[in-house]
Amino acid sequence: MKTAVRRQERPHCTCVEVRNYDYDAAAQKLGCKKRFLQDRISRLPHQRLGESVAFCDCDLRIVQRMFTVIPDEIWEQLLNQQPAETPAPTAPRSLHSIKPAGASRPRAAVV
Repeated sequence: MKTAVRRQERPHCTCVEVRNYDYDAAAQKLGCKKRFLQDRISRLPHQRLGESVAFCDCDLRIVQRMFTVIPDEIWEQLLNQQPAETPAPTAPRSLHSIKPAGASRPRAAVV
């Protein structure tokens, strides 16, 4: 039996507290069937804890992105969006028009 190379690091994981989900809970969070995850487990980010499989919230976000479908029409609209017009930069002020800032707070009298 071949085993995959195990990595110690999980660079995609930004979880602050440990909250792992089994197949049932992960499927419920994603809105899919448990079988969907089981059939594709070799291609999905997950943690293997002995014989158990666990998903954290970061894993589930990646799974959701992997199976997001964006129709071609929407892609075209997103790619062809015109950038919002930015106001023209104003001319730099002259040194004569710059006034010094006032004192930030009154100074206490030295006794």
